[in-house]
Amino acid sequence: MRQPWRPALAYLADTFGPSAEFPELAPWREVPESQRKLVRSMIAHRVNTIDTSSCGRLFDAVASLIGLRQQINFEGQAAIELEMIVAEGIADSYRFAFDAETVDFRPAIERIVTEVRAGAPAPAIAARFHNTMAAAIVELCRRLRATEKLNRVCLSGGTFQNMKLLARTLTGLRALGFETFIHAQVPPNDGGIALGQAVVATEVLRRR
Repeated sequence: MRQPWRPALAYLADTFGPSAEFPELAPWREVPESQRKLVRSMIAHRVNTIDTSSCGRLFDAVASLIGLRQQINFEGQAAIELEMIVAEGIADSYRFAFDAETVDFRPAIERIVTEVRAGAPAPAIAARFHNTMAAAIVELCRRLRATEKLNRVCLSGGTFQNMKLLARTLTGLRALGFETFIHAQVPPNDGGIALGQAVVATEVLRRR
């Protein structure tokens, strides 16, 4: 994901409509208009675009919106830098909603844009965003426990390399009595996936 401004434009279009303009935001200031118009047209007409539930893309989008980074040089750079600037001592978060089993972060995006326009400090926005993500994960687990009667939660995936998100999520889950599991010897990102694939392939070959 080399250009975080792309998912930022997608989240803006989904939240405010495809024709909304944001000249105060970094993607408008730092991305050439020709590129921005092309991607916005692709999003509006769904040309070479796909829906994604990737948590990482949301982190990329927020990093772009607050002006942190529009281009990355290595995997996860925007999300890493977003974690690094998180202000301490901020406990509040943004609103989110649920649509069936889908978490709707459009209320959070709307508020983030409002705060950026008002000149709110990026570290404070980053802190509230991390708090929001942790709160959404905890609430989703709470709802699943009520319906599925499950109390064990395994936190995995590349986003949980983010120690601030991991700590906030663990605190919320443990406060509600969940039994939580985190990575210790195997990484939560693609390295863990590759190891899992190797284990499955080994078992398939053994059975043959």
